[in-house]
Amino acid sequence: MRRTIWGIGIVVGGTLAGVVAFFLWASSGRLPAEDLAQVRTYPTTPDATVPDTLTVTTYNIGYLSGMTNNEPVVRPDSLFHANMAQAVGFLRAVRPDIIGMQEIDFGGARVAYVHQLDTLATRLGYPTAAQAVNWDERYLPFPYGRPAVNFGRTLSGQAVVSRFPVVQHVRNVLPRPPQPFYREAFYLDRLAQVAVVDLGGPSLVVINVHLEAFNIGTRQDQARRVNRLYRRLAGAGVPTLLLGDFNSRLSDAESASRDRTMWHLLDDTDLRPADTTGQATYPADAPTRPIDYIFYSPRFFQSIDAQRWCGTPNPPSDHCAVTATFRLRPSIKKGPSPEALPSLDVRAGK
Repeated sequence: MRRTIWGIGIVVGGTLAGVVAFFLWASSGRLPAEDLAQVRTYPTTPDATVPDTLTVTTYNIGYLSGMTNNEPVVRPDSLFHANMAQAVGFLRAVRPDIIGMQEIDFGGARVAYVHQLDTLATRLGYPTAAQAVNWDERYLPFPYGRPAVNFGRTLSGQAVVSRFPVVQHVRNVLPRPPQPFYREAFYLDRLAQVAVVDLGGPSLVVINVHLEAFNIGTRQDQARRVNRLYRRLAGAGVPTLLLGDFNSRLSDAESASRDRTMWHLLDDTDLRPADTTGQATYPADAPTRPIDYIFYSPRFFQSIDAQRWCGTPNPPSDHCAVTATFRLRPSIKKGPSPEALPSLDVRAGK
């Protein structure tokens, strides 16, 4: 009997040790800290001329999984190839000078190890991009279910693609929601990615965000921090665009809704949304929620046009893209040089 108990104990102990070892291994990232934020360059030569107008797109590409994003299904490689082709076709037609992307993969298992940023930038002929990792897991057991539907090795995040040189890049990690340790270990970082673009002399700051989707309190805290960063830049006379997936409606800021994310984000600023006449951007196959925006300051930008694109007949992402074109005002040339910018860290100035 004693031997039996010892044998059971060894089996149970070994199993628990294996589970713990797998948990620690799977939830650990592979990239060193210095590689979580990179500026990547491509063969095309950056544009060194000062533009008169600027076209900007924000697009949560949902790792080009179409409407299957986060669903427990096996996705054929052909789905990603078709969605990549459709996204490239859209961006080639719009020809944005700057693209802010969210949920873009950098060679993870769920996209057949394709580096989506390098692929898009190369096919579209962009010279440079800022890459910020927000999800680096050796094995991500999500969506839950059989291993075939798990994401597995995951490496994804946000990116700013530019036809102008990116001269500074900061990866700001925003606060996380409270959650159990086993969920915390695999949860993605929410980022306020900051890229400084040289417009042939004047500097432009692009703040690319992907705010918390599920916890309102955390999302509002993130919005307050982004607000402080923007006001610091605005106070120093820095031309700044704020764009991304805010996971919140602009209309909620003026309603009795308990979600005050957009109110906190825009409080005491001169920011305005690029006008897409209130068009919803999510879900892409039948949009009901406007949660993707481009915000600008009329001090530096005059809005010329704005439009939404969702993709047909099968959207390449579960989000629609928003594109805005601005005429640059003369005041943009009076902004500080990249060397004279205030801190781009959301933690500064507390």
